Amino acid sequence: MLITGAEVPAGFLRLYREIGISPAHRVAQPHPSDPGAAVEERLLTAPDDDLRGYGFSPYAVLPETARLVAAYGLAARPPDAGTVRKVSSKSWSSALLDTLGLPGGGVIVGSVGELLTAVAQFGDHPVLLKDPYGVGGRGILEVSSPRALRTVCRVLSAQVARGLRVELLVQPRWDRAADFSAQFRIDSGGRLHWHGVVVIENAGFSHVGTRPPDPEFQRRLDEAGYASIIADVGAALADAGYHGPVDVDSMLLRDGTLVPLLEINPRMSVGLIGILAGARLTGPATTARLAVRPVRSADTRGTFDAVLALMREHRVLFTPGGTGLLPLAANTLRTSRGRLHCIVVSGNAEEDRRLGTALDLITRLVSEQAAGASRAS
Repeated sequence: MLITGAEVPAGFLRLYREIGISPAHRVAQPHPSDPGAAVEERLLTAPDDDLRGYGFSPYAVLPETARLVAAYGLAARPPDAGTVRKVSSKSWSSALLDTLGLPGGGVIVGSVGELLTAVAQFGDHPVLLKDPYGVGGRGILEVSSPRALRTVCRVLSAQVARGLRVELLVQPRWDRAADFSAQFRIDSGGRLHWHGVVVIENAGFSHVGTRPPDPEFQRRLDEAGYASIIADVGAALADAGYHGPVDVDSMLLRDGTLVPLLEINPRMSVGLIGILAGARLTGPATTARLAVRPVRSADTRGTFDAVLALMREHRVLFTPGGTGLLPLAANTLRTSRGRLHCIVVSGNAEEDRRLGTALDLITRLVSEQAAGASRAS
């Protein structure tokens, strides 16, 4: 049973039925006083009794998750939301790195004075100030000059004067060569189940996809003992009381240094979805990667259908047992600045490039149509 917070295009559900994935689907009833309420909150407000006894696999554990499980008698044992919040913090990750004696930690500051002292430790080297709960690159500010630091301190001092609390992680800006992440699950007994590593692809500051590591990259990780380090991270998470899916963001620097832990995402992730979808869709002669592309649209409700029609027209839509492009989501396109998440299944490097070129063309055509419609109006 797939429960969403908004209607899903009929073409999306039909597409997945064609490839053999056909859960029952329903839209959670709107919350009477909060249009933006999460699905969990909606189900607690307007119960669906026929869900009793189901298992439960949320994208992430929310404060309402435990109440929902109890209210419906769901077959699930989610971790405590307070535990999830604790281990999500970059401050917790940095302290864990110090405990394990690993590179990549930072300085946790709780006042403007501590911030000035921490930044001074790095001399003239640019530093990054990180919100402990920033996600997806948000909540990060680079400070590369005394003037920028003075501005930050002035803003923080004004916030403190209003009664707010300061908590930031200060780290040097590293010379990165590659971003990647470890994907695994911790079961309720504290055992780690490994899903794999994905290399994160960026274009400037935009995330454009993930792919499996090539043999040389995997060899470097093996030589650095990366899997053993991640096992220690998993053990620490289990000791803290967490179980469930985990995404650990990591980095390789240009000088060869491995930074094994930038932050912990104790939830499902796009990287994990890419791995699991690839495992289901590929065969012995094919591989899969995840591609993400921006899509602008004037008619946001019809964007998915437009993308799907172009994939069929260009004969690049995925077919079971074969290759092609498969959209992973539809409602991520229901905004004027949407994002298309797509699995690319190919038989070789040449086909992968051809499918990537087709994906770029399709998203450009949809965006150009939107731009033309906007000018005409």
